[in-house]
Amino acid sequence: MSYIKDKMKELSDPIDVQIMLCDTDTDTLMLACAMLVKAKTIFDSQIGVEARKTMFLGYTTDDS
Repeated sequence: MSYIKDKMKELSDPIDVQIMLCDTDTDTLMLACAMLVKAKTIFDSQIGVEARKTMFLGYTTDDS
C-alpha cells in the first residue's frame, strides 16, 4: 500500500505545480477542464468507453 501512495504522490506532484502556476480562478477552472478531458481519454484507452461510463455511473450520488 505504501508503494501505491508513494506512486500516486509522484504522479500528482506535477498537477500541484500546474495548479500553483494558475493566476486566476479562470485559469484554475480551465486546468480542471483540461484534466477532465485528459482523464476521460485515459480511461477510454485503458478500460474502454463502456467501462468508463459504468465506473462514473457508480460514483453518482443523489445528495438531495
